[in-house]
Amino acid sequence: MSKFVHVLPTDDVIPHEGSPDCVCGPYTESIELRGAMSGQGPVAVLYRHYAVIPCRDWEASPEIM
Repeated sequence: MSKFVHVLPTDDVIPHEGSPDCVCGPYTESIELRGAMSGQGPVAVLYRHYAVIPCRDWEASPEIM
């Protein structure tokens, strides 16, 4: 597994970096396949970042390694 996607608020009062070490302490969720492909472990990790203020604009971006 080598795919990481970050869901970032774009109109927050603080800048968010596309990494697990972001100051907001993002929530981590493993993504697994269902059905015939299940049982192979996670295929990706989703990091959902926390907004300091309610935000309307969000974007999904891959982690830059």
